[in-house]
Order: sequence, then C-alpha cells, then structure tokens
Amino acid sequence: MSKKKDNIDDLLVKVLTGTASVAESEEVELWAKENEKNSNTLDKLKEIWQEKSPAYTQANSEDKIDNIWDKGIKKNNASKSVSKPFLKYAASILLFFGFLSSIYYFIPVNNDTKEEKLTKYTVRSNPPGQKSKLTLPDGSIVYLNCSSSIKYIVGFEGEERKVELIGEAYFEVASNAEKPFIVESNRLATKALGTIFNINAYPDCELTRISLLEGKVEIQNPSKDINSILLTAGKELQVNTKTNTYTESTFDPHLVVAWKEGALAFKNSDFNTVKLNLERWFGVDIHVKGKKPEDWSVTTVYKGQTLKNILMDLQYSKKFAYEINDDQIIIEF
Repeated sequence: MSKKKDNIDDLLVKVLTGTASVAESEEVELWAKENEKNSNTLDKLKEIWQEKSPAYTQANSEDKIDNIWDKGIKKNNASKSVSKPFLKYAASILLFFGFLSSIYYFIPVNNDTKEEKLTKYTVRSNPPGQKSKLTLPDGSIVYLNCSSSIKYIVGFEGEERKVELIGEAYFEVASNAEKPFIVESNRLATKALGTIFNINAYPDCELTRISLLEGKVEIQNPSKDINSILLTAGKELQVNTKTNTYTESTFDPHLVVAWKEGALAFKNSDFNTVKLNLERWFGVDIHVKGKKPEDWSVTTVYKGQTLKNILMDLQYSKKFAYEINDDQIIIEF
C-alpha cells in the first residue's frame, strides 16, 4: 500500500469516527471527488460504519471483521469499485474503533446556553463463557461474571460514583465517605461508602440478589414508593422483580461468590436456573425436548469440570439424554 493510500486510509478512519480536523475532512472530500471509485468507497464505508453494533467486544474479533467485510461486499455488488482487500482492511479499523466507541461514547445534554455538553462513559462487557477482573477509576475492584456488563462515567466525575450493572458482579469498594458508591441494577440502587458485596441481577431472571459480605449498604428502588433497606454483613436481599416482593435472609458466602473462584454452584436450583447458568458459563445454547421436570432441585458445586462431565453427573440422578454438537446442546426427557 502506497504512502498516499496509507494517508487516505488514516483520514477515512478519522472522518468516520468524527476525529478529523476541518482540513483533514476537506482532504477526504477532495479525494472522493477525484473519481467515482473513491466516491463509492467513501459511501460504502459510511454505510458499514452506521450499521455496526454499538457494543463490540474483543471476543471473536475475526468473525466480526468478516461480518463487516461481507456486508460491504454485498452492498457493492452493483459496483466493483471497492476491492476486497481494502474493505477487509477498513473493516479491521472499523472494528477497532467500534470497540472504542463501546468504551468511550457520548450523550449530548443541552444546557441553558444551548451549548452541547458531552458526558463520557466507559462500558465493559463479558460475552457468555468469559469472566474478568476490573479496576475502576477510584481503585475499587470489580469481578465481572459471564454475560454481564457495567457502565460508568469516565473518571467518576461528579458527586457520586455510579455504576450501572447488567448481570452479576462482585464489588470491593474503595472507601470515600464524601463520594458514595452506587450500583444500579434491575431498577434497584445499592449505595455503599466502602464495602464488599455481590449483585446477581440478570435481566432474564425474576430474582435479583444483593449479598453483603462486609460493611453496610443501603438499597432503594427509585421507581417504587418504599423505604430504603439497610443491609448488614452476612445478610442478603432477594427481590422478585415480577411480584415486587422483598426478602431479607442470611446466605452462604462460599456459594454466592463461588463463580469468582471459578466454581459453578447450585443450591435448590430448578431446571431453568441450571440451564441458564450452564449457557452463560460455557457459552452454549441448550435446547430441550420433552416435558421439563417440575420437581427438579439441584444442590452441588462444580469446579474445574467440563460441560460434558456436568451433564453426565446430572444425567445419573435426573434421567435425561443429551447430545453435544459444538455450542448446541440438546437435552431430552
């Protein structure tokens, strides 16, 4: 690739991501007007950029590159002005900036002077089968479970440290009495100054569990007219989001945070709970044939076990047949 072509490629990326200067934008416009091929190339790349997902992760990046590439090729069937090698190069660049946009994106807010105020957010996501450990801007530690994500303002600017959670996470909160730490999940707000707790708040589950290991937390539901609930260490709040009922009880910390230590734990779990956890843990889809058991109850811990070993173990007591086809699992009763 020539030096001029390299320069144009860099300028195209800047234009698409909104980081180009006025002079650089003008240079790209002049390049596009040189001939029909250049004009079509810019149009196709803009279409691809506009269609990309706002929540890219680094997982399976090659597949995502190929997906963007295929879209570009299909859109260009009527015109051969954009080469496959160039589109794949551009797709790689767009994937990279697509990932950055999921970590740093902007929400415009109008103030009294009608000037645009930009708030930067950070988003971290885990696909099924992947867990991660994160350090937040204030030094707090977060262990993020599979199929989970968190979102927070870059640098925790403002009077509070607010984190939005989808899924499950374990928090070790850095103490700062002047700037409370708040986790929003399933319409619940968990407020802590410096403490350790686990929140399980998957949107596909009726039950949200907030388990406090150390310190104190205050839990509120801003959408409901209820008093705040103060939890002390060793206590857990279970909230049924369907019936809007609240239950406070003690809990087994070893079972609640087993996932953080690489173990899959169940306690009196029904079939749907076991199914969902296996799907998240191993990144598979489980299809069921026959009538699902209503009296299913599983209490056990699996650590370092393969999916096949777990299915074999469950099969002995629950009497079902199973078939594994890559990431597609069939369970038949």
